[in-house]
Amino acid sequence: MKYILTLIASLLFFQSTHSQIDNSLLWQVSGNGLEEPSYLYGTMHVSSKVAFRLDDVFFESLKKVDAVALESDPTQWMDEYYSEQILSVQNSSGSYRSSFYKDLFKLEHPPLQMVRSSIRMNDMALNGYLYRKNGAADNFEEETYLDMFIFQAGKKAGKPIISLEKFNESQYLTSKAATNPSKKEIDKWLEEKLEKENRYTMQENVYRDRNISLLDSIGAATNTEYYRKNMLYDRNENMVVVMDSVMRSQTIFAGVGAAHLPGEHGMIQMLQDRGYTVTALTSEQTDLAKKEKKILDESFVAPALSRKRTPDQFLSLKTFDDLREFSMGNQSFYMIPEMTNGAYLTISRINTLDYLPTEKKKIDLDFVNNILFEDIPGEIIEKVQLFSPYPGYAILNKTKKGDYQKYHIYKTPLELVIIKFGGKLDFVKKYEQEIFSSIEFKPNSKRLSTFKAPFNKYSMSFPEHVIANNLENPGKTFLQGTDGTSFYFFQEAPIFDTEYVEEDKFEAQFIVEEFVNELEYKIEEATIEKQPYYTYRASVIMDSTKGTALEIKSIVKDGSYYLMGYTGDDPQKADAFFNSIQFNTIEYNDFKTVQDTALYFNVKSPVKAPMSRRRFSRDDQKDYEEKEKFSFYTTPSNEQIEVKMTKFHDLQMFHKPEDLWEYVDNNDWTNMKLYRSNLRAKNKDKNQQGDLYYYNRTFKDSLSSKHILAKDVYYKGRLYHLKTVIDSTKQPSKFVNEFYSSFTPQDTTVGKDVFQDKTALFFKGVKDKDTLVFDASNKIKFKAKDISQMMELINTVDSDDSNLKEVREYTLGELIDLKDDRVLPFIENLYQSSYDDPDVQLVILRKLLRKKTTSTHEIVLDLLEKDLPLKKSGISSAINSYGDSLKLSARLFPDLLTYASINEYKSPVYELLAKVKDSGYVKKKVYKKYRKQIITDGKIEIKRTLSARKSSYNYNNNDLLSDYVKLIFPYRKEKNAQDFFVKLLDSGKNDAIAVYYTLLLKNKEAVPSKLLEEMESDDLLKAEIIINTAKNDLKLSSEVNQQELAKSIVLTSKSFDKNKDELIFFEKQLITTDKEEKVELYLFNYKSKGNYKDQEYIRYAAFELKKDESLQSEIYSKSYGNGKRYDTDKEKEDAIEEIIKNIKHKNRWRVK
Repeated sequence: MKYILTLIASLLFFQSTHSQIDNSLLWQVSGNGLEEPSYLYGTMHVSSKVAFRLDDVFFESLKKVDAVALESDPTQWMDEYYSEQILSVQNSSGSYRSSFYKDLFKLEHPPLQMVRSSIRMNDMALNGYLYRKNGAADNFEEETYLDMFIFQAGKKAGKPIISLEKFNESQYLTSKAATNPSKKEIDKWLEEKLEKENRYTMQENVYRDRNISLLDSIGAATNTEYYRKNMLYDRNENMVVVMDSVMRSQTIFAGVGAAHLPGEHGMIQMLQDRGYTVTALTSEQTDLAKKEKKILDESFVAPALSRKRTPDQFLSLKTFDDLREFSMGNQSFYMIPEMTNGAYLTISRINTLDYLPTEKKKIDLDFVNNILFEDIPGEIIEKVQLFSPYPGYAILNKTKKGDYQKYHIYKTPLELVIIKFGGKLDFVKKYEQEIFSSIEFKPNSKRLSTFKAPFNKYSMSFPEHVIANNLENPGKTFLQGTDGTSFYFFQEAPIFDTEYVEEDKFEAQFIVEEFVNELEYKIEEATIEKQPYYTYRASVIMDSTKGTALEIKSIVKDGSYYLMGYTGDDPQKADAFFNSIQFNTIEYNDFKTVQDTALYFNVKSPVKAPMSRRRFSRDDQKDYEEKEKFSFYTTPSNEQIEVKMTKFHDLQMFHKPEDLWEYVDNNDWTNMKLYRSNLRAKNKDKNQQGDLYYYNRTFKDSLSSKHILAKDVYYKGRLYHLKTVIDSTKQPSKFVNEFYSSFTPQDTTVGKDVFQDKTALFFKGVKDKDTLVFDASNKIKFKAKDISQMMELINTVDSDDSNLKEVREYTLGELIDLKDDRVLPFIENLYQSSYDDPDVQLVILRKLLRKKTTSTHEIVLDLLEKDLPLKKSGISSAINSYGDSLKLSARLFPDLLTYASINEYKSPVYELLAKVKDSGYVKKKVYKKYRKQIITDGKIEIKRTLSARKSSYNYNNNDLLSDYVKLIFPYRKEKNAQDFFVKLLDSGKNDAIAVYYTLLLKNKEAVPSKLLEEMESDDLLKAEIIINTAKNDLKLSSEVNQQELAKSIVLTSKSFDKNKDELIFFEKQLITTDKEEKVELYLFNYKSKGNYKDQEYIRYAAFELKKDESLQSEIYSKSYGNGKRYDTDKEKEDAIEEIIKNIKHKNRWRVK
């Protein structure tokens, strides 16, 4: 299917249901009261030469008209794209992995390659806007794509440009279409044609022949009707409406994707339906066409320039358009296309961070000068050294294609600035002077003044010489400044985490520790304060001879983290800077009623609706299925509200609102992983207003000022879930208050009401085998009134029907849960009649056992006596449904042992018996009658194990042999049992032998000499015994200490070959965790001999020290598998450091 989509993509998925008689891409539109004709042309949105087979009549028609119309005006693209882009986070604050705190404020010196890449950055960065070229096919392409060529022809002729579509409407329809683009199978005729003809050849032939009928047919054969409606039909209607309006006052040449022309719902037909005469135009391509194209390609018009400034006001120059900033990591860049002449201006700003230490080569002008020969394309025509306002270079070069380019590269105290102007032929030479002579930087200043963040979020005393990354858009913000001798920086890192809250005090400190650690410094002094939010301040000596220090302060509040930094020799400057920070009431743009057409709600907001995101969407998703969509409303001041809309499955039911809110609570528990933290829902408020149901709550942790404000709104089949992080030290912001209070679902039918009784629809769907019910089994909620139909469903659905199997079993489970006198007789009868359907029998057993009552357990035993379900899987999960009711499960014995001789029941029955015996709920006399059977089965298990050891057969029946040891041990005096234990020592099952040894030790009985000998000769066996005895608060010997136990644990973490592998203890450390727990860490070096090279790892085990001095068997932390691999001493040091950090902060989910 992919290759078919490739074929269609450049043709904008040509579609239709109706053939066009004439093969043409150019159509004249006349009649219907028009004094002069207009023209409609079908383009390819690529620069391939096949798209430029332009006839004389193309240029003649283009010249005649008053205006040029396109799907959209290219001069608006960058602004529209950027406006959409900045609705989401622009400069991410890092990951949610174990490097969370390390990445949060990390300041990395730029790698040399970043600088070189920025110098090399060419027009391909704007390729999608200006050229759409394929570098590999450059010699077979024109210099731009046809739509842009038409636009440029119009602009160069001074003609106005008209957009036939509204950007947002077009974007909405195209993204909607993309959710379900392709048929499951293309039409057979096209499949056969593609077998004979190369897809690229077909693509070119179709356009070369101007065969819009075939283009139309290809689309109809490939794409879904849903796709065509959104991608073509609706957009065609929108464009024809604009054409109809404009053509009455001026003639136009309209260029649109060729896909929009043909078909019953194509633009040609729509224009005809409005009374226009639409006629195909064709002609020869003579020298006239070639001459006209050459003139257009080589002619330029003077660009319209005006002064623009970067958002931080540090740099300004004359340019074609606004300086729209894109920030990523340590760099900001600006891309300004000049659409009319196919030119561009780019600016890259790279933070050099010279005030922070690094082992990397620092970026200076000597380095830049050295790489210019390699990184400036083509021939350097002129290179001039600059001295004012900052040192740098001015470079003029000429590429191999004959295009001129101009660079200015500046080195300021805080950054490297690269300004590049590029264009076709000599365009740059003609117009560069006005641009580069206009460059101005903010004048140097040694003063500090009040810096006020956009929208008044915070203010502070900061140097007037200030630069910023991502100052005005949501995302991470980075300010830097200097007063000439000292350097200042400030970072805001928003983390829009509405699922987890960490302790503020811990985070304030750990953020600074990680930041300093990354710089490979040590904190000399530190203080922590709460005012009312936590701050942590630390001092680091950078150069003791010069007296320079790095001062750091972290702030933990609201949905962001903040880091302030100062480097210099005056602590009073740092004090003044840190004390100056003020958090203010945020100001906003005007609040307007926003209609979110993707999620179907209205709300008052200062930001417009962003593009929605889907989760787990499929192209073939049915309308009746459950769907989720997300929108994230983010203000430039870094507040974000997450909105999730769940359109329930059409059969979803809840008996009452409380059931719905219980469902929501369960989702919170799972999705927010509340089980891992102290975060809990408080201030719960549930209410109803007509068809609207509300559930408000606030998730709080007493150790954090960050709260998560949640609001759920249910309306007619869809549920909205709103969440945002708020600062509990003050009232929620105006943005949050207005958004939450004004949130109103649109009165649009999207789903089915979950409070309606849908059982009738469900039963009918089952009867009709409607796909609606196939995955809806857990959606339906039954009542006693439904019992008769439930029984009928269970009795009539074929057990071999794979589509309804799950539905039938779910219905059966729900029936068992209903309290009614009819249920028990029915399921008893069903159980017996389902002797050939073990799945049904297991559902009944599982459900009854989970009821955890004596009566249901007795029913289970009665049913088992009548018939046994036999199946390779499922029996264990049915029988071992004890959960926290082992005491009740003990009542199943000894009756359950009757079935232990049956292979499918052996393991689950003995597993359950061993558990209830270990818990003390079953004495040996309960199963005394079955001891011979158990011993015999135990011997057979040993035989299976021995047989597997002698062959390549991998027999592994979990801990079954250990269960036999526990069950047989009370009868160890009997000869038959003694024989079992003698054979056990040859089994090689160390875990089972260790259980035997532990039981002997616990009962103060002599250990067989053979076992003692094997233990001393087999390190792995000894390790298992040490671990098992320790778990049972026993000591193998007085020589066994905590280190020996640690060694045993790491030794058994993965296979160990004593002939090839080596494990050596090398260090013990005492660690105090961030929760004041004392933990002992034991570190071991594990070496594994390889065929080519030995591999070395660190394995470890750690134990929390208790007040008593007994052996601690409970593991606090340990390595898994081989452990942490290392190759060098530095890697080993880093691995140890990471191990210690993870232990110290064991329960911090953002550290792990």
